[in-house]
Amino acid sequence: MKSYIDELDTAILPFVDYEGYDDRYPALSAQFFSAEFYDEIRHASRMLFQIFCKAAKVFQQAPDEFALNMDMPENLIPYLHRWNPLGLPTWLSRFDFVLDTQGRLHMVEINADTPCFLIESYYANGVAARFFDKPDPNIDARYELECFLRRVYQATSRENQNTTALVKENPFVFACFHDYPEDYGTTKFLMNAMKTACPEADVRFLSFYDMVIDDAGILLSDGSHATNLYRLHPMELLIDETTSDGEPLGEMFLDLYNEGKFNLFNPPEAIILQNKSFMSLVYALYLTNQFFTGPEREIIERYLTPSYFESDFSGLDDGLYIQKEIWGREGRHVQVVRKYGAQTELYMEKVVDNYDDIVCRDSKKVMYQDFVNQKHFTHTVDSGVKAGFLTLSCFMLGDRASAVGCRFSPEEIAGTEAYFVPLLVE
Repeated sequence: MKSYIDELDTAILPFVDYEGYDDRYPALSAQFFSAEFYDEIRHASRMLFQIFCKAAKVFQQAPDEFALNMDMPENLIPYLHRWNPLGLPTWLSRFDFVLDTQGRLHMVEINADTPCFLIESYYANGVAARFFDKPDPNIDARYELECFLRRVYQATSRENQNTTALVKENPFVFACFHDYPEDYGTTKFLMNAMKTACPEADVRFLSFYDMVIDDAGILLSDGSHATNLYRLHPMELLIDETTSDGEPLGEMFLDLYNEGKFNLFNPPEAIILQNKSFMSLVYALYLTNQFFTGPEREIIERYLTPSYFESDFSGLDDGLYIQKEIWGREGRHVQVVRKYGAQTELYMEKVVDNYDDIVCRDSKKVMYQDFVNQKHFTHTVDSGVKAGFLTLSCFMLGDRASAVGCRFSPEEIAGTEAYFVPLLVE
């Protein structure tokens, strides 16, 4: 039977099929919500972003010891205070929400450093909407993305001193490790969107395998240097990378950035929000009852899943809590624990099939969140109908809420087994 999946361009979405999985990545069915629901998730994301930016300043103004207590790499801390052209700690980010049994939104995570899932939300969702002949909640999202990328280009490119026009000698480089299909596809998707938005710009792709740096910055094959770099490579990994001779490549790279040799998209301070303990900081500031305004507190109460530092766990009430490693990804080492008095017991553990394929920094600490009992959904995939749970996402382009997206997992803690599900307006 023909489905919208057959109409997806695999040159744009190259990971419809994933090696090692019986089903294709997109689900055959779609998920419907009201237009008001999509308005709500965007409103929640927009307001939470303002709250997170406010809390990020607290982190940046705190002593280094505070950052170390949040498991921030010590050699990364000196690079988290530089001004950047957009004046925001992250330029492109994604909020993730789950739904409780009453259908209420709970924000559980932010990917502020290297968010993926862009192709699904900004491209594939529209293909599905046309196939089902239903309204697309992301109808204007591609235009929003292109406007945002033009804003990024204009804000980060050097101007010709004799005119107000941007000179062409501003290579904007998009980089990732090209042998990882999701990263490569996402990077090329953003690069092509910038080419559309800025036809006059010098926009190029560069694999991290081929990246060369010298005293002037990022050296390109024609002898020029990159003015701007989009990097789909986690900052917490980049900082500790070394050359074949054992030199601190990550630190050398960021020293050049600090010297103004190029701009980074996302900037290094995106890692502040990416650190999973950052949500614990936001919630701790909320509990002081002094830092946030009344309207900000209402947003936190309504949407932010209560989050706690590892050091605060012993004082929490008895109940179920999710335990997450600070630098974990794709559900790796996520557990649900039951606390009773001074004792804890394992209630549920996320089992990751491709554990060794998930590249992430080893964490020295964990954080905790209240466990959310989630609403059940069913969706059809290649192997049939499955029951499971939704993770709903909203992208932030700077400080503006944009495309929404949905993943469906048979497991309560979503990981690499999750399917893409189109979102449509009922």
